[in-house]
Amino acid sequence: MLSYTRRRLQTMKGNIFFTSEGLTTERLLWLDELVKFYSTKVHPESLHLKPRIRTPPFTFFLLGDACYGFIDRQHRYYWENMFKSPSFRCVFDSHELHLRGIQVEPLKVRFPDQIVTSKMGDRPDKPVWDLLIDALRDRSRSTAIGFLLLQSPYTYQSCSNVLDLLRTAVARGISPEIYGYLDGVHAMHSGQAPMNHANIGESLTEINKISLKKGLSPKNLICSQSATSRGYSTFIGEDGKIISNCLIPPGRITNLDQIVFRFCKNHHIFSHSSFSITFPHKKIIPKLNSSSFRDPPPLVILPTRSPYGTEFSMGAITLAAACAHRGIFTRVIFIEDGVHALSGQHVQEGEYPRFDIQAVIQSTSNLENLEYYCYSPSLSTRGLSIHPGLTRVHKIGTSEFAQILLQPPGHIESGHQRVLLF
Repeated sequence: MLSYTRRRLQTMKGNIFFTSEGLTTERLLWLDELVKFYSTKVHPESLHLKPRIRTPPFTFFLLGDACYGFIDRQHRYYWENMFKSPSFRCVFDSHELHLRGIQVEPLKVRFPDQIVTSKMGDRPDKPVWDLLIDALRDRSRSTAIGFLLLQSPYTYQSCSNVLDLLRTAVARGISPEIYGYLDGVHAMHSGQAPMNHANIGESLTEINKISLKKGLSPKNLICSQSATSRGYSTFIGEDGKIISNCLIPPGRITNLDQIVFRFCKNHHIFSHSSFSITFPHKKIIPKLNSSSFRDPPPLVILPTRSPYGTEFSMGAITLAAACAHRGIFTRVIFIEDGVHALSGQHVQEGEYPRFDIQAVIQSTSNLENLEYYCYSPSLSTRGLSIHPGLTRVHKIGTSEFAQILLQPPGHIESGHQRVLLF
């Protein structure tokens, strides 16, 4: 079964949605719209009975709590809609399904070619990660894979998926890169001693050792701003590098710009919920006086949470501005509860200088490579409107949203686009 599954996934070099987070009805609604746009606008030939050209698939890798959304009765309408698209696929890890007591067989009987469950086994690297990497082996033949870690490692099993991905990458000769940002910095804190969970710090150290033995180039980078705000003591070494005795040996605290520098490379970067969007191959004429004729992959960031209950919204905008400053074409689309950042007039009172999220949006909206948008259905659902002062935030509907996510920007020469949900 596994070999058959792998053969089917070998050709999955289209778009990927990867998530280990819960799927709400609102999220499934706009995911359904994306799949519909992909089938009817990007690849309309996929709807033909006998298409002459094979359509690249749109594959959902559902892990962790995302598996629950697949069996929830209130979500059935959206899943059945998506399965109407011949190019739509869902991939599950059998281990995750069995752990949660979830049965996907009833739907698998109806859609046998569109639902893939990896085989359980005794191997330390789960086969589902092989399937994911198979799906990524596109024309770029990248020798690295990155993961932007945003969550604390011991929100139960939130980091296990990352470890499995990195182990599989190393086994396949791909350099693992992990970027600790916001609460994700805690994954590389020294002295971890969990009672009923794999030790994330020790696991990352071991992965790093194996990578070096195989001649790979692993990277374990931590955002200095996130680390400092969380009490990681640091000092500047003789070579000018930031050093901390709070970290596992391979961990390295660096400024956000050095993490963003990795985003300028062409490898795939995932997060807890993210897309990798493949663009159609175009014949590109190399530019004169340039060793590279490709731009950095464009980036779309989707703030989905309310602005002040967590650090995610501010972290999303900070990362977006840093990427734009580095020359990465970046678009921020406020969606779901993220639209609360745009409603009303935000006023910060007290001893701190004005640093509300609307002030940050206004101060960064004139950056050359940064554009702000708002998903209008999320506003309508909540009965909200954009504050008149935010003139550089543009409302978009479902069609414009899908175009931004799925189609290449006209002035960018790149093989894929990264989409990160915050």
